[in-house]
Amino acid sequence: MDASALPRHALEPEAVIVDAVGAVEPALDPAMVRGVVTAIFPVGTQRRRLAALLQQDPSWLTQGRPQSPAIVDRFIQALIKHGATQVQPPRCGVCGEARRLVGMLPDSETRICGKCERVRRDKGNPCAVCGRPRFVTRDREGRPRCPAHPPDDGADPLEGLCRLVQRLCPDLPETVIAEAVRAVEPVGARQRKLLWALEDRPGLLTGDAAHGPPKTVSLIAALQERGAVGLVVPPCPLCGRDTSLSRTRDGVRCCAECKSAGRVETCARCGRDRPVLGRTHDGLPLCQACRYHNPVSHKICAQCGERRYIQAREGDLLLCQRCRAAPTATCSECGKDRPCFYISTGTPVCIPCIRKRRPREICVGCRRENMVSYRTADGEPLCSSCGATRRPCTECGRTMRINAVTEDGAELCPACWLKHPAHKRTCRACGTTTHLHHRGLCPDCAAGEQLREALSVDGSMRPAIEPVFDALMRRPGTSVLDWLKRRPARRDVLQALAQGRGPVTHQTLDTLRPSKAVDNLRQHLVDGGALPARDERLAALEHWLPGKIAEVHAPESRNVLHAYVTWHLLRRLRASSRRRPVTQTQVHGVRAYVIQVVRLLNWLHEQGVELSSCTQDLLDVWLDDHPARGPRVHGFLVWTSRKGHTRTLTVDVSASAFTGQLIAQDARWRLVDRLIHDDEITVADKAAGLLALLFAQGPFRITALTTAHMELRGDETALRLGRVPVQMPPPLDGYLRTLHAEAMARDTAAERWLFPGRFPAQHLSSGRLTRRLRLLGIRPRMARNTALIELASELPAVVVSRLLGIHQNTADTWQRLAGQDHTYAADITHRQ
Repeated sequence: MDASALPRHALEPEAVIVDAVGAVEPALDPAMVRGVVTAIFPVGTQRRRLAALLQQDPSWLTQGRPQSPAIVDRFIQALIKHGATQVQPPRCGVCGEARRLVGMLPDSETRICGKCERVRRDKGNPCAVCGRPRFVTRDREGRPRCPAHPPDDGADPLEGLCRLVQRLCPDLPETVIAEAVRAVEPVGARQRKLLWALEDRPGLLTGDAAHGPPKTVSLIAALQERGAVGLVVPPCPLCGRDTSLSRTRDGVRCCAECKSAGRVETCARCGRDRPVLGRTHDGLPLCQACRYHNPVSHKICAQCGERRYIQAREGDLLLCQRCRAAPTATCSECGKDRPCFYISTGTPVCIPCIRKRRPREICVGCRRENMVSYRTADGEPLCSSCGATRRPCTECGRTMRINAVTEDGAELCPACWLKHPAHKRTCRACGTTTHLHHRGLCPDCAAGEQLREALSVDGSMRPAIEPVFDALMRRPGTSVLDWLKRRPARRDVLQALAQGRGPVTHQTLDTLRPSKAVDNLRQHLVDGGALPARDERLAALEHWLPGKIAEVHAPESRNVLHAYVTWHLLRRLRASSRRRPVTQTQVHGVRAYVIQVVRLLNWLHEQGVELSSCTQDLLDVWLDDHPARGPRVHGFLVWTSRKGHTRTLTVDVSASAFTGQLIAQDARWRLVDRLIHDDEITVADKAAGLLALLFAQGPFRITALTTAHMELRGDETALRLGRVPVQMPPPLDGYLRTLHAEAMARDTAAERWLFPGRFPAQHLSSGRLTRRLRLLGIRPRMARNTALIELASELPAVVVSRLLGIHQNTADTWQRLAGQDHTYAADITHRQ
């Protein structure tokens, strides 16, 4: 349905009415007139009908014709109460007086006043007993009666109702019954009709109330509230549910849903036979789903500014379904604080729990147990996938689930709807035409609004938190929205930062929980420049060590271990961290050393021996029980002996030997050839594999490469692996240039890694790269050993050290291995 094709009275009925009144009563305030319209006619259908009448003939307001519809009469009377002087109320079609019109002449649209209606009714209904034209009521047979001859000889119907109810509830006092009857039906004539219905069908109070007058169910409920026993409020006779019987269908009281189900017509929009829950401006039926797309019932949303179906009102603000936010409360079923419905009932239920209430049955389409979303014509259950109607897409022609219907009636599948121009709207904040997120905002503006809300206290954001906002907003809006929505704990962390004091630092984040959400936020802040980069592995180790040292029972031993960790282990790690980030292997090694030392010190405490009194024999006893722990405590004992904390204690440590883990030359070059020519391998994996196979680089050194390690000189590409840059051969140079371009294109204030990880501020983990290379058939350690053997046998050790960035002693060792046992190394590398 195209809103532009509808008449003005259908889209803007209030404006049409205000314009019509303004032409007659220019002194009246248009805002006041609009308020009168909305107050007198709260239903949009009434306003559209009045607007259509006044747009077609404005003289309804001034000529006082007796043919004026009742809706015009009500509106004129309201205007007169608010000071209108030029409008004329309709006059009676019989006497011509300007009175309240309550009736209508038969077979005519002429309305008449109450006096003339009473005269007409008396003449047409003479008393069935005396013939006098004084109509008051009708008897049980429907014949008219005058005041002198009332039905049932004037017996009080209230007394009859009390006697009838007392037969079923003898313990209920007559005064209580009379009170309940008067509360339900205060008029005597209608009490008499209710009495006649109960006399004709005594079972109405014990289960057959659905077949009686509308007040029967209300009477039973009123009596039960006052202690009546034995009366039955029946279920809906059509669906069998225990619910309010507020409607009538085929002469039987039923629930509202069954009444709606009985009004089945062909929907004018979708063409399906569905219950009528709305109509177009020209009276055509609409089903429930199509009613929301009816432009006649759309209004301008106060939040997003778009014309949509109004879902709720907050004061004077009209909100569409997208902008209406359910209030947050504690769900009565899951106990979580979430947006909930039914808050006014005292038992709020969140949206996930409402979905769980839907029945689960075996779908007749896929034969799987799932939530019932649809049913077949025979009532068989269908899940959302099997029950969704599939029709040919207007755009692509494929038979798929229709996701949207455009204004010109084109039915589009989800893929085509995303590409359609109608799916793009203008953001109300920045004016960008794009796919809106919600409330008339594009993803970037919506992300800024939600993020500012999460970082604010009482609607304001403190200045020290601004860098956090700026750092997070450097990412695309869709990413920020997904980041906020995926983990609710992230909002809690942001709110904790907002409520804190001072600038946001690494130390501030270290005090917050949960740790996963905090670490995730930390990486984004480093990437956005709000925090300086730090060695997270080293920081995590420093956080772990105090707790482990505290496990030592003896105070003297605990102090010695603390000094060893601080001035030996951590000192070396911190010096290494200044050159490059600490590896996971280094961290695991330190943890293993400390754990075994703690075990040794606690064992000595159990033996009643101080660390300073430990002898070699006692140490050997512990090593005999745990021989594998010797290498772990060797460094600690050497340090304590040198510092004078213990006597000289020794641990036998076997020297590591070369294991011969090498790759045969033909296998090595086959791997190189595959990396160069296999187009399915990513550029990053190609570059990493070639660096491992040709330049003896391990996974950790590869992942730690940044754009600063590269030197681009025209067509030449040099990579600084050691102190001297190495010119890269083709096609490796092209791969590295591609990675360099991708790194420079990323919007980050941190290091620009050639092999980025999940966060731009963090490089790919060495373990992840090892797994990726293993999938290609490359074992990094064997590749590094083979390349080092080859390079050490061809180049001087000092050249290998400067080019590859390895220590001079390490280069000497590899050259000695390649030179002293060259035959063995050559045999290994050329082995088939």
